[in-house]
Amino acid sequence: MFAKRFAVFTILLLFVSFAAMAYQLSPLNVTYDPTGAGSAKVYTIVNDSDSPIAIEVRAEQRIIDIDGNEANQDGTAYFSIQPNRMIIRPDSTQLVRVQYRGPQTVTKELSFRIISEQIAMPRGAQEQEAGQMISFLFVYSTSAYVRPSRVVESVTPSVSVTEDGKLEIVLENTGSVHQMLNGISVTLSDSTGASYTLTEEELEPLSGQNLLTDSRLRTVIEIPAVFTDTNAIEAAIDYDFSYSA
Repeated sequence: MFAKRFAVFTILLLFVSFAAMAYQLSPLNVTYDPTGAGSAKVYTIVNDSDSPIAIEVRAEQRIIDIDGNEANQDGTAYFSIQPNRMIIRPDSTQLVRVQYRGPQTVTKELSFRIISEQIAMPRGAQEQEAGQMISFLFVYSTSAYVRPSRVVESVTPSVSVTEDGKLEIVLENTGSVHQMLNGISVTLSDSTGASYTLTEEELEPLSGQNLLTDSRLRTVIEIPAVFTDTNAIEAAIDYDFSYSA
């Protein structure tokens, strides 16, 4: 009984410590204009804990591979962030101005992350908080887009047979803005009139994904039995999305 009570107490202690170090960041999704007033945005960081926190804000350019994995790279050259490092006192608010400084001519939407990361406090502050034995460092990863001069929505599907005899369906964003693949449906057909609609499980690598400009996503399935000529299979797609920013 004592061990069980001790375990419950430990969980509660962790929860209280976790809550005590939380902070809030907004907005979480922003679209910048490449020039003018819309090229600058203000983010709000609220420290609603009872301890000071140290925050670093940075920009990263988004890169998503064909399997939907995101591996970003440094985006510092595209943005001016003021301040980019700060200590926020308990129950206080800090405004952060983020200005796009990249190319002014944008033909295809640029995709970034504006990241707010809690970092270890400077030594003096750590000594003041010496009684706190448990700490959590929070990271907010927000979406940021730079608006293109013209909005073109276009996703092009292609079908091919893999070396191990499976069917690979690839969706490529050939438009100028990102596309959220919500409620997606993919139907295959061939020259004989045979057709096959992908199941929910087969669509899993695509469903709900954010297809950035110049990016591709794929799903690989067994060749449906209805097709006799695998060299003449085509794909048609449908999804629920309308660009608005």
